[in-house]
Amino acid sequence: MEIPQSIRPARSFNPARICMRICTRICTYSGAILLLCLNYWINRFFGRPDLDQIAYHLQFGTELLGASDPALARRFVRWCVLAPLLLLAAVLLAEGRYFGRRRRPDCRARTLLPALALVAAVGLWLVQLSVVDYVAARFGPDYFGAHYVPPASVAVRARKPKNLVLIYVESLEAGYSERRVFGDDLIAPLSRLAATRFASYEQVPGTGWTIAAIVATQCALPLKRMTVFDVHTQGEVVPAFLPRATCLGDILARHGYRNVFMGGGSPAFTGKGKFLRAHHYHEVLGKEDWQRAGVPASAMNGWGLFDDDLLLRARARLDALHAARQPFNLTLLTVTSHEPAGYLSPGCARRGHAGFDGVIRCAAADVAAFVDYAAARGYLEDTNIVIVGDHLARRNPLSAGLDSLAERSVFNAFIGSAAPARNRAQLVHFDLLPTILEFNGFTVEGGRLGLGYSGFNPHPVQPDPLRVAQLRASVLNQSPVYRALWAP
Repeated sequence: MEIPQSIRPARSFNPARICMRICTRICTYSGAILLLCLNYWINRFFGRPDLDQIAYHLQFGTELLGASDPALARRFVRWCVLAPLLLLAAVLLAEGRYFGRRRRPDCRARTLLPALALVAAVGLWLVQLSVVDYVAARFGPDYFGAHYVPPASVAVRARKPKNLVLIYVESLEAGYSERRVFGDDLIAPLSRLAATRFASYEQVPGTGWTIAAIVATQCALPLKRMTVFDVHTQGEVVPAFLPRATCLGDILARHGYRNVFMGGGSPAFTGKGKFLRAHHYHEVLGKEDWQRAGVPASAMNGWGLFDDDLLLRARARLDALHAARQPFNLTLLTVTSHEPAGYLSPGCARRGHAGFDGVIRCAAADVAAFVDYAAARGYLEDTNIVIVGDHLARRNPLSAGLDSLAERSVFNAFIGSAAPARNRAQLVHFDLLPTILEFNGFTVEGGRLGLGYSGFNPHPVQPDPLRVAQLRASVLNQSPVYRALWAP
């Protein structure tokens, strides 16, 4: 027999349960909105970084915030703090007004909405970061262990070694020279330099941001996520940076070179200074040093020194190193072409440059002028210069043009007298270690170091034609051999 509505027991009013439901609802919506805003912020200002890159940067926490461009923190607050709060308020208001107007609210739909929003946001992240591929890599073949040649096991002999100037230009691509895309050669001063070039310098996983590119080119190995959330270093900055790897600075120091690094930004950012000092760089100079030297904040951009100022100081350092008559490696790292919009220096503006294309033009002119200075002083008789982009450009005002190219390639130029003959047209970051050494007058037995193959001189073993595809598929797979390089 049906109990009349009027005499059914009323549901007990439970304030704690209602409060819990409201809090859960708000938290679920907040999580979904925060993920969406964070995804937007990352893609807008950095393009599509991979999971390794994001995880690596998380490792440095407060060091990362303190050493980066303050504009980065301001944009983060705007898009990942203020925007989520406003969107949350708007969603709750819209939901309340919609369901409040209905006589019989669809309670099930209202209950499911926050969960559906969170599922959609998480799904977007999984797709954007290729998480399925990332998880699959943990169970794939150990490409690194199968192909890594420990540099310490290879005979590297000095024939007629020269001094080295190694210049990493922030996000410099060869494609900026394409007149059909940009209407002009934006890097004409660099294009005109007499240099040996490799037509295809391709980017593979584990090399796509500055510190990863430096590690890849100097140690011939990728920078992988295992440096973060590893059982021995979880949540901490690594105590030693690849202590068991042998890198460019180690090899040159062993042959009597003095290694000097000069960068526009802070060496603390993402552990650059920690890596360089761990691998026999005797001097590591960056933003904090320029501040101590009296450079006012008004003469810097958010990251540090403008390129023209850095390269002017590098001229003086080059003079001093050359006069000391000790073999040297002077490594430079520029910053003004950094995404999302670059940093036009007052000096570049006075020369008539404007906009992001002006930043690229001026950066190219400043680096070329440094080469001209070295040549005019007669340094190229005993000093070689290598100019490379650190990695492909990320999201910037010229990205559409770069994306239209059939193949995107990192800029490279090897400048010096009596350069050895190239043995192929293609490089990846890992090849730079043996390639730079052989360009600079060393002999690398077999032409192989780490995952790299020298691009100069005849060698019996050449890279597999499918190597780039193999690297993209497997280089970040789990590897006990790679993990051992981080062991104290």
